Amino acid sequence: MNTVEEDKIVTNSLSVKAIAIVELLEGAITHADKGKDALRALNSVQLLGGAGQFVARATDRYRLIEGKVEGEGHLDHSLIALDDIKRVISLAKDMKMALLTFTRVGNLLTVSVAGSAITIQLLDDNYPNSFNDLLNKEERGSLSVISFNPTFMADYAKIVGKGKAIKVEFTGEGKPMVIVLGGDKVEWRALLMPMRVI
Repeated sequence: MNTVEEDKIVTNSLSVKAIAIVELLEGAITHADKGKDALRALNSVQLLGGAGQFVARATDRYRLIEGKVEGEGHLDHSLIALDDIKRVISLAKDMKMALLTFTRVGNLLTVSVAGSAITIQLLDDNYPNSFNDLLNKEERGSLSVISFNPTFMADYAKIVGKGKAIKVEFTGEGKPMVIVLGGDKVEWRALLMPMRVI
């Protein structure tokens, strides 16, 4: 649906398949700041949509993620607290094959599906607006594209423990990655072979 302005209150709406929302939002919340001292703006997910896409973004200052799925309509930038995002995921999980509709009226967002609905008060905090600048490949210059199995990277995290750095040195496209692990009592060296993308 198109954006409508009535007495300066902006109204817009976007629809997307519930099954796509579950995967999109569960992925996005992995990068939201969940720490006890988290800024409210970073303990959230930003939703927006238009031109056939529905986008979810999250950041904890150290990493960021942006996911896109197909969507019909338009939704202005909407910053939603993490607890409310979990409510949306729960609603979408119950109706995976249905169409989920996000309707924004001012600072309220109503998420509805198959006769069920929740209304969310949007956050008015400032949110990083540099996602596009950071994610655009054109800005980075020459790239080496390396694919790897993320399960292997998770195994390195098990070795060094939470909160420890894992250094990855990329030696070139199609070449092994050098993994430097800092353990408490053990000095580790590892290589991770890239996956062949078929």
